Amino acid sequence: MEVTWLPFELHPEVPTEGMPWRPHSGGYVQAMAAEVGLVMKSRDRLINTRLALSTAEFARERRRFEQTHRALFKAHWEGTAELDRLEDLKRIAAEQGLDAAELEAALAEGRYETVLDRNREEAAGVGINAIPAHVFGRRFLVVGAHPYELFEQVVKRLEERSEGRVGDG
Repeated sequence: MEVTWLPFELHPEVPTEGMPWRPHSGGYVQAMAAEVGLVMKSRDRLINTRLALSTAEFARERRRFEQTHRALFKAHWEGTAELDRLEDLKRIAAEQGLDAAELEAALAEGRYETVLDRNREEAAGVGINAIPAHVFGRRFLVVGAHPYELFEQVVKRLEERSEGRVGDG
């Protein structure tokens, strides 16, 4: 199975300085994360994710996406990093072997703005309006946090279709 992470700005309306936020999921997502060993600390501020998403795209160009992507998630959910702060992003990038000054220049010039906008438009065009969102085989869309078993069912369905055991109707 090939996995491709694409940037998706969930809340483009959030100002660059962020805004106050109260989690409203009742701990459901945190509980699901804990079941698989992930930590998701609650935050009292919703951040503007544009710089963080751009940092990940910077890393993708330099073939350091996977480790940088994981480091960004870990820094946000487990650590104390503020991913809308340039200094935190430069530190995380440098820890992943990226040039922090080059990242700063790329972010200052808005190098990834078009990529972020295009991905958001394409996502909206196929019905994605939340995260996480997974597209399987360009046929099935699963939006939101779900138990692992649902993903197994979707993969099984795709396998059945590719083997011709399930009609396309």
